[in-house]
Amino acid sequence: MEREKGFILGACEDGTFYYRGKKNQYTIEIEQKIYEWLEIVKKAFCRVYNKNSNLRKTSKGFYRLTIYSKKIYNELLETRKNYKKVLERSKEYQIGFLQGVFDAEGTVHNKRYSIRVASKKKEVINVIKEILEKLKIKTGKIYKDKTIYVLPLYGKENLIRFLNIIGFRHPQKKKKLLKLIPG
Repeated sequence: MEREKGFILGACEDGTFYYRGKKNQYTIEIEQKIYEWLEIVKKAFCRVYNKNSNLRKTSKGFYRLTIYSKKIYNELLETRKNYKKVLERSKEYQIGFLQGVFDAEGTVHNKRYSIRVASKKKEVINVIKEILEKLKIKTGKIYKDKTIYVLPLYGKENLIRFLNIIGFRHPQKKKKLLKLIPG
């Protein structure tokens, strides 16, 4: 269950949190173009919090997962205020967090044997780098690309280690990485 909780927090890096005072409504929304990945996230919310959520197609052709819950909203927002709290959690939680954040904000580059993860929040990237180093997965240097911070991982052996320890749940990213590292 710890890995699932971490996964949810990481997946929410692709999400929006907002509160509607008039309705006293606490909302988390995650939008994606890949329906199957949002199904995976929805099932994780159901397993961890026993909470059903709404998954629908938007008018712009994306899919949106919506969760209404004050408890979940507050729990996730509390950690998002200080990502260093992830470092105090179990190894399983940290691996789940990495999996969720790489699913949400990661990219696999076919020809360069690299994976990158990006965020507007430097603290998130620093925490990701620290966890990866604890797992003995080498990273490149963090760099800034316009408004986002990027952390690259290079090399076939390093990507194999990433795949074996963390991996992707996102169907397209998993497929790209497996194509890059056959066998």
